[in-house]
Amino acid sequence: MNKILLRVVMGVVTVVLLFSSRDVSAYASLGQKNSTQAIAPDFSLPTIAGKTVALKDLKGKGTILFFFTTWCPYCRQKLPLLAKQSEKYQSEGFEILATDVGESKAKVSSFATKEHLPFDILLDVDMKVSEAYGVLGVPTFILISKGGLVVYEGNEMPSNYQELLNK
Repeated sequence: MNKILLRVVMGVVTVVLLFSSRDVSAYASLGQKNSTQAIAPDFSLPTIAGKTVALKDLKGKGTILFFFTTWCPYCRQKLPLLAKQSEKYQSEGFEILATDVGESKAKVSSFATKEHLPFDILLDVDMKVSEAYGVLGVPTFILISKGGLVVYEGNEMPSNYQELLNK
């Protein structure tokens, strides 16, 4: 019952958030803040391939943190676009951390195989990382600059992503 309620709430919040992308330079609940940006909270998550990815290991790289679920129709639209652009992002020196929120490894693995996703998928089964980043719904893009600062949060990949990630 709790999972059903969570899915309904996440679905409603997703629709609301689709119409309200926002810059998180003034987002007070994320990590430590300086005058305009928040330090990205560190985390370590397993991938569907059995590896572990830690944000601290990506220090000095711009990171695209993408929160999604397999059941979200908007996520299903964004993932192929992200997959299509993944080689470009990686050639520009940026990392993609596609992170499933709250679902089992088996379900996410099956989905990733079916969708031919070319990047690792992280599993935030207990939703602690999404909570640490203040994710209210999916899909959510969070950009972390090379300097380790959260510089954007929204439902779309911003057109000025290079400028933001290189900060």
